[in-house]
Amino acid sequence: MTSVVVRQSGGANIVSIPKTIVKTLGLHVGSKLELSIEDNKITLTPIQEELTLEALLAESPKECFRITDEDREWIDAAPVGKEV
Repeated sequence: MTSVVVRQSGGANIVSIPKTIVKTLGLHVGSKLELSIEDNKITLTPIQEELTLEALLAESPKECFRITDEDREWIDAAPVGKEV
């Protein structure tokens, strides 16, 4: 069993999850956990979220959506075959 210490950061009380546990459970920064209390014990359960295109795009850096000069060249290019 691993023990952790409750610390304060700003107005929140926090605990750190050891790397080995994070790796074993396949968690990463941003993983969501359900917190519950059962028999006076704190239980954290990973929430398996279904990935959607909308969710992935929402978390993508907005600068990735900028149209570059190369994109503009491709967008403005005339068709060369039967693309149309």
